Amino acid sequence: METMRTFVAVDVPGEIKRELDGLVSKLREVAPDIRWVRAANLHLTMRFLGDVPKDSVADLAAGLARNLSGFGPFEISLAGIGGFPNLKKARVIWVGGGQGAERLYELAPLVEKSCRDCGFGAADKPFSSHLTIGRVKFPKGHEKLITLVESMDFESPLFEVEEVAIFKSDLLPAGPRYTRLETIRL
Repeated sequence: METMRTFVAVDVPGEIKRELDGLVSKLREVAPDIRWVRAANLHLTMRFLGDVPKDSVADLAAGLARNLSGFGPFEISLAGIGGFPNLKKARVIWVGGGQGAERLYELAPLVEKSCRDCGFGAADKPFSSHLTIGRVKFPKGHEKLITLVESMDFESPLFEVEEVAIFKSDLLPAGPRYTRLETIRL
């Protein structure tokens, strides 16, 4: 059975990706050793699925369409910069959900239900409204980055969320490549 690495996400408009790319450029100057996410790959993950049977994607899309049918579009912004588990020991550098992010928290259980209805196990972590902008291999020695992040105040303009998508993730030597497989309108 052929599998593929997949996730369900809210894509981010190009103008917001360009703004985030500018932010990442500033952070890269003080921390070039962090694996910074390319602008084209920026998204809000609703549910990471990992390797799933290729033929399960259509069923998941149908389940999402069913469970999200009454949800409707909404506006959000992105705001704040931080790290998981915290900035001093960060393994992930993120930009958080801003105004309207509560709608993502209302959307998340519907996405989770869709995934479970299709036979996928429970999510390994609770949903967190964030967009990963960098992955840290060695979390020490980033004092300049911590200082810079603590001095920054990021907030994007509001943007409309009208759909969720199922993406395939191909892990390549140059970094991951994401391909949209299905789009589910809200």
